[in-house]
Amino acid sequence: MEDTIPYIKTNHSLIITCVNNAAECYLEKSSLLHQPIGSVFNANFDVSNSIKTIYQGKVISFSKHKINSGFCFVFNISDDEVDEQLDFLNSAIENSCIGVWGFNIDTKKVYLSDIARDFLGLTQSQNVSWRKLLSFVHKEDRPQFPIFFENHINLGAPLQFDFKLSQNNDEKWLALKGSLCNRIKDKWINGTIQDCTIEKLAILSLNDANESKQLAIEAGKIGTWRSTKKNNEWLWNWDSQANNIFKMTPQDIGNINKWIERLHPADKDRVLKALEHSLMTGAEFREHYRGILNNNELIYVFAQGRVGTDQTGKHCRIDGVCIDQTETLTAQKALKELNTQLESRVIERTKELHKTLEKAEHANKIKSEFLSMISHELRTPLNGIVGSLDLLSHISLGSESRELVTTASTSANHLISILNDILDLNKIEAGKLELETVSFDISKLLNEVINTFSASAKEKGIQLKVYEHYPELRMLKGDENRFRQILLNILGNAIKFTNAAHIQHKEITIYTSILFLNAYQAEVKVQISDTGIGMTKETLSRLFTPFTQAEKSTTRKFGGTGLGLSICGKLIDLMGGQILVESKLHIGSQFTIKAPFWMEVADKMLVDKDKLSLLHLDTPSENSNYLHTLIDNHFETTHCEDIDRFNSATRHTAHSVILASDLSTLIQICAKLEHNPCPLILVEPSIRHEASIALSQFAIHANQPVTLSNLKKLLKDLAQDELTLENLDLDLDLDNLDIEVTDPLEANPPSEKASNTVINTTNDVLLVEDNPLNQKLLKSQLARLGINCDVANNGEEGLYCWRNGHYKLILTDCHMPEIDGYEMTRLIRTEEAAAEREPIPIIAVSGAVMKGEKALCTSIGMSDFLSKPVKLCDIKQIMERWYE
Repeated sequence: MEDTIPYIKTNHSLIITCVNNAAECYLEKSSLLHQPIGSVFNANFDVSNSIKTIYQGKVISFSKHKINSGFCFVFNISDDEVDEQLDFLNSAIENSCIGVWGFNIDTKKVYLSDIARDFLGLTQSQNVSWRKLLSFVHKEDRPQFPIFFENHINLGAPLQFDFKLSQNNDEKWLALKGSLCNRIKDKWINGTIQDCTIEKLAILSLNDANESKQLAIEAGKIGTWRSTKKNNEWLWNWDSQANNIFKMTPQDIGNINKWIERLHPADKDRVLKALEHSLMTGAEFREHYRGILNNNELIYVFAQGRVGTDQTGKHCRIDGVCIDQTETLTAQKALKELNTQLESRVIERTKELHKTLEKAEHANKIKSEFLSMISHELRTPLNGIVGSLDLLSHISLGSESRELVTTASTSANHLISILNDILDLNKIEAGKLELETVSFDISKLLNEVINTFSASAKEKGIQLKVYEHYPELRMLKGDENRFRQILLNILGNAIKFTNAAHIQHKEITIYTSILFLNAYQAEVKVQISDTGIGMTKETLSRLFTPFTQAEKSTTRKFGGTGLGLSICGKLIDLMGGQILVESKLHIGSQFTIKAPFWMEVADKMLVDKDKLSLLHLDTPSENSNYLHTLIDNHFETTHCEDIDRFNSATRHTAHSVILASDLSTLIQICAKLEHNPCPLILVEPSIRHEASIALSQFAIHANQPVTLSNLKKLLKDLAQDELTLENLDLDLDLDNLDIEVTDPLEANPPSEKASNTVINTTNDVLLVEDNPLNQKLLKSQLARLGINCDVANNGEEGLYCWRNGHYKLILTDCHMPEIDGYEMTRLIRTEEAAAEREPIPIIAVSGAVMKGEKALCTSIGMSDFLSKPVKLCDIKQIMERWYE
């Protein structure tokens, strides 16, 4: 066969085996081998010897010839008019993106054009069966295919519907149309298929929007209405929702007169005039009005409408809504009435609250005044008791008498502490407690706290340890007294609850450190750990509650009011710090106190370190290691390895210290010491007593408890050769009072007359006091200090004595008959100013310790303040400060 004639050869199964060059050029395709010829050209090649089909927009006719290997299909290319029409039709279909399909009812064969295949995502070579075609259809639309096809074939119903594909998770909609075509041998259904995704989605969105709009309208009770103008007449219409608002029947829709009948008589004329104005002028219609229904039910309606125009600009329509606001306005009215009632109730309750508040403030004022008064009244007799016991403690007494005095003094001081706790708690709860700001040294403060309890701890067999860690000693600024009060209370509790018979190892450890937050602030951290009775978690949760202790039996067993920790908690809150507690029952407790303080910027305590020689003997213990570190941090230390180097170093240093834990080694070393200068020897507490006996010529001290402040004082006293018994034992109370062991009451007993009348002598101290007992006590305390005084019974006598005498100092009570201490001070200061005299020191001696008492005394011109009960050491400090 000539190669210029295009042809295709197939085997007996109609599978393409050969395509000549002419056919490849004509079809513009060369990859047709091994494919079914019917699938390639979408035609049935086994029925007839003459086949005509459309391939890629070309009309092709084939003539079928049988050959040995199968069949040969020769292209019959014609240029007749029919082919041109077919080409035109095929081009039009493709350009309009319309797919063509055919379905043989008898053989179930499916024909799909190229565009139809693209819609379904099929390639040209894929065979498509009816079952395969249905698998592409979404499962929701699949059942409608047989229904529509059967109705079309049997009943002649139009074959036209949309369906959704389920390929590649893409939502695609196709529109299918077709009709039955009876041929000579078989029946076909031919039709078109189009992509209608955009139109379908738009319709679905529109339906969804309409449904949402309808639901919103129904939920909001919103009706729609309109009116159109036709032949100069307005025709009205509204929806069922608007009809239901006015409770009209369906037949009433569009009857404007029925709506007018529902208008409230008071609103009818206004609403109709507004509507007529909008229709004539085109202005927006916007009205609130009422309606009356058939059952005389009152409704509230809001209506709004806008006027539209035609092409000529004439008003031709109005569209609007009407909203039923009955429930909203009814609720607003009820809410307004309720608000009115509530406002009246609030006004009444506010008045009652003000009255209750005034009563509470009045009661609180009365309570504070009562506490102030009872404090003053209690402190007056307590002053006599405590002062007398204090004087007795400095007199030579027998052991039994001294024990009775100690017991009475302890009880009196305990009573004062209870009184102070109650007053502090009252001031804190009333918000009247103010913190002071003074400069203080934390090491000295800690030393004072340790000194207060060292004797008690030793007596009870409690081992007291203290560790200080200061990177740099700086003066702090804050309320020293309140911080001391917190430490005293917590350490006192630790000693109290560690002193139990069943506790074998009794130990309290105090860790103190300073953290510098910035150039102006520092945080002091004090950790107090004990091996006491411990607490449960339930007890910890209510630990800082007033009048609460660990157990109900604790107060009876250990004593105390339960106010201490409550006051500590409130004080630390005022200071901006915190107290953390960890405890286990029968194991012990740990209190961590953290408090922020300001630092003295000007005074950084940058002084030259004293030179010190240190000899560290034996195996270092924890205590000796601590002292070793403490000395290194705060002294310029020369470390000595043996006694010879130590003896040599002491000639060039101001101080010398030996740390030892073994007595025999210490005795051997001390035998080789050069006794000038004499070193300070610090030993373990367990060998301190034996070491003092064996080496009585040396200054021997236990290495715990030792504070930095105490260590410096011991070294200073040793260097000045003024070491006293009090310096050698931290467990004793250091009053340092230079007094004689005699009884001033017996040596120089004041007469009863001298206690109650003004004595004009040459004494330079004047005591103004109305209570005879306090007169006698204060005179005795001053006499113990070697000072005699004149006595005035009230402010009037005191003023007379001052005017006629030459006094250097006045001690005065504040509350007295005739003229009290406040008025006497004012008069003295006034006369001093007028005469340009130098002010005399006036010291207030008062039992009132409530907030503002000290400030009041200072404001009227008093120089200082003594709180009753007055101890000998308190008067000594005042005299050292003001009496020349």
